[in-house]
Order: sequence, then C-alpha cells, then structure tokens
Amino acid sequence: MKLKRIDPVKYATIAAILTALIMLIVFVPMALLFSLIGAGAASESFGAGAAIFGGGIFMVVLIPIIYAVVAFIVTLISTALLNFILRKTGGLDIDFEKSGLDITQIGQN
Repeated sequence: MKLKRIDPVKYATIAAILTALIMLIVFVPMALLFSLIGAGAASESFGAGAAIFGGGIFMVVLIPIIYAVVAFIVTLISTALLNFILRKTGGLDIDFEKSGLDITQIGQN
C-alpha cells in the first residue's frame, strides 16, 4: 500500500480541533490556577496590563482559539508540502500487518 495524498483541509481541521482541545485541557486549568495564585500580586505589579487580560479569563478564552488557528494554518501548509513531496517521490510505502481483523470488518459489531 502507498500513501499518495492527504486532504490538507481535513487534516488541518483535525489538527486544529485536537490542538484546541489539548489547550483547553492543559492551559485552562493552569491559567485559572495562576490567576488565583497571582491575582493580587499580578494586578499590583503589572497594573493596567493585568487588567487588560481580565485576571486570566481573557487568556483562557483566547489562547485555545489562537492555538487552533495557528495549528490549522501550519498543518495546512505542512500537509500541502507533504503532498507535493509524496507526488515527487512516488508516495510513501506503508506496510500493514494482519492482526485478525479484515479491512471489511472495521465498523461492524
């Protein structure tokens, strides 16, 4: 079997969604924790800068969205380049090993 092409938009969409979910799982708890720990000290030392970011709530909402958009763009470009390279090199050989499940049985109960 040879991998000849990957749909860049579909793959970039999957990467963007995964990145946003990972950022929600990782970044949101960290941002909330840091907001609780440094709420008093940060607002005094950073002044107006800390107020702009709303004590972390602004960042909790925007960071996953920003990361998802960046992941989409980077994955879209990377997949387009991968498809170009696959076309020029004749594809990527992929070896599969039979593990007791036939390809026609996937998705059946």
